[in-house]
Amino acid sequence: MDAETLYTLAFWTASVLYVVNSLGIDSYVFNGSPYAKFGKFLSSVGIVINDFKSARYYKPWNTTKPIIVSTKKQISELSEAYTVLSQRAVYADMFGFKHTLNNFNHNEVTLQKSRLFGRLIQVNGVSNLPKIYPYLANRVDESIAEMVNLGKVDERGISLPVAQTVRTIASRAMCVLFFGEKLSHDQVFADALLRHPKEMVSCMAAFQVTPSFLSPIIHSILTKRGEAQDIILKRLADIMGSGRGTWDEEPRMKELTLAWNMVALTEGSEYWQGPDHLAQSLLGIWFAAAHQPWMNLDFIMLQLSVRPDIQDALREEIGDQESLNYERLQSLPLLDSFIKETVRLHPLDTMAVRRKALKDYTFSGGTPFCPSGSTVCVSSYDMMHNEKDYPRPNDFQPRRFVDTDSPVRGTKFTEVSEKFPVWGFGSLACPGRFHASIVLKLIISHFVMRYDLSLENEKERTLWSWETFTMPYESTRFILKERSSC
Repeated sequence: MDAETLYTLAFWTASVLYVVNSLGIDSYVFNGSPYAKFGKFLSSVGIVINDFKSARYYKPWNTTKPIIVSTKKQISELSEAYTVLSQRAVYADMFGFKHTLNNFNHNEVTLQKSRLFGRLIQVNGVSNLPKIYPYLANRVDESIAEMVNLGKVDERGISLPVAQTVRTIASRAMCVLFFGEKLSHDQVFADALLRHPKEMVSCMAAFQVTPSFLSPIIHSILTKRGEAQDIILKRLADIMGSGRGTWDEEPRMKELTLAWNMVALTEGSEYWQGPDHLAQSLLGIWFAAAHQPWMNLDFIMLQLSVRPDIQDALREEIGDQESLNYERLQSLPLLDSFIKETVRLHPLDTMAVRRKALKDYTFSGGTPFCPSGSTVCVSSYDMMHNEKDYPRPNDFQPRRFVDTDSPVRGTKFTEVSEKFPVWGFGSLACPGRFHASIVLKLIISHFVMRYDLSLENEKERTLWSWETFTMPYESTRFILKERSSC
């Protein structure tokens, strides 16, 4: 059997098994029958699928290698040529926004939308962060307690799945920022917010190993006919439309949310076509806000769980949790450096500032030439492993940005730079990075001040790679041992 035939066979096997694994069909069909062992075998194959690397066992969604740019001038041009090099289009291809975001028009290029998002998140949103902080801190505290109560009692403490725990806590916190405190406690709505980003990632994986004509069917199966998406969009259309005046939320809290401010900023605009249009756009922002922070938080918790020395150092820096307010949390250099160093070594995606060429494009320096349909991006891995900027780049140095001789000393986690392209670059850099940062810092501080953290099984693999992405295993668990001083 030649390599091409082998790839094709594995391609279709992966397609079927991915959907089977997602649905749990193997256990449903074979459980309690003579074929039970075969069902377990299919389930175990799902783990192998998770470990596919660099198209070794299957064909990726785009066999053409992306075009990489690396100089600051090129990265700036990549970011600013948004009418030709589209950010929306490249992610629409990856995540199938036509299905996962309810017919989202990725070819739409509007200054109105970009300007609104900037004002909504980076201006109004950031200015409201100190005011919304007490609500946020309270929700994080409640969410951690809720998850701990669901944990498994272990002789060393409480055992919890890392991914599920941090994903839930981060989602509940982000919900306060977006939709208010009461909606974050609405179980149906909050669970839909938790499900939707996870389902989008599942669809992304499935879409890349199945023919495009099957995408609507795959989406319907994996998302239960878009159930979570429908719950979210209907509720948002209500509170951003006819139900805005009767929205059941404390007025002071409501006026701090992104949902409320988005409506206020678009009043009188001819571009925005009612609450359904606003709801769809806000759902797109939610995916970005909900997905990446929890992934980073997972990597951070894994790092913390094997480094009790860092836990102690952070406790010393944080001091008294009771007096930890917004300003204090923002002025903790070791915490900021530790987060940034963890993300540097474990970026969710080794590529950043991804763009799709909507038509042929040549950079101003004469190269590279980008044919229509090609993907252009920056290698975040290479940029963040540059020995000139990051001496001993493969070493984990939690104080790298505080007191080392590195050229990046003193830079903050939220700073946008070609040396740290995690947030993107230029005018389209992630406007929600300040919200993500405060949520990460708040959750980390609550954990380390209240618990000693360790992994349940330190010998077990915790991360796997798929294409250019690094993902945490859902099965990894950590132990929380309540500190006697709490």
